[in-house]
Amino acid sequence: MNSSKKIQRMKIFCWIGVAVDALWVLALVWPKLFTVLTGNTAMADDLPVRLIAGIAASMMAGWTVLLAWAAQNPVERRAVMLFTAIPVITGLFCVSLIGNIYGQGGKVVWVLVKTAGLFAAMLWGYFTANKIAKEDVHEIHN
Repeated sequence: MNSSKKIQRMKIFCWIGVAVDALWVLALVWPKLFTVLTGNTAMADDLPVRLIAGIAASMMAGWTVLLAWAAQNPVERRAVMLFTAIPVITGLFCVSLIGNIYGQGGKVVWVLVKTAGLFAAMLWGYFTANKIAKEDVHEIHN
């Protein structure tokens, strides 16, 4: 696969991250959507949990914008993909795994699959972008 196709794939991965993050922002703001996605009804009536979810939604919205920014130039902004994989997606995977272990049921399994896939995609994007950047520097010096 040539560099332009790899860069296009990185952009797609970033935009997938944008879409997924935007969905979670909405779910964190609207408890009914959160319940649909996770099966967890804890946010419906619990103000402290909803306040914490609001903080999480703010952070998730910021990361959504950051991924959209990275999609514009994924080679130059490749660190965003690395930081998306570690610690962001890794943390989300761990939280979802704990939820699954402690009885959240099958609805959280799709979150585990999604986070594992996004983790692999973002790491691939970072390492591929890093390789392309090194090749570009090598070409400039030759």
